[in-house]
Amino acid sequence: MNKMITGLAAAALLCLATPAQASESAGTGCPPGNSGFLLWDVSTEPYHVDNAVDEQGNNDGWACARPGEVVTDENGDPFQLYNFIDNRVVIH
Repeated sequence: MNKMITGLAAAALLCLATPAQASESAGTGCPPGNSGFLLWDVSTEPYHVDNAVDEQGNNDGWACARPGEVVTDENGDPFQLYNFIDNRVVIH
């Protein structure tokens, strides 16, 4: 199962959206509610991609997560995939 989780995490990392450039007006929240992104504590297990996204962003222990499809691991257990972005919203 660990190989599956690691593989899915690597795949999710490759699918991440390109982070927006921070500006002087950058906030610390997620995109609006209709985007599907929710504030996410990066200490949530078993995900590790969220930590990498936060470390490359503002490194505050939070990220934004949008649920994707649910897949099954080799044991047949469901596993939720997420798209993670840093929790810094650029205000134009």
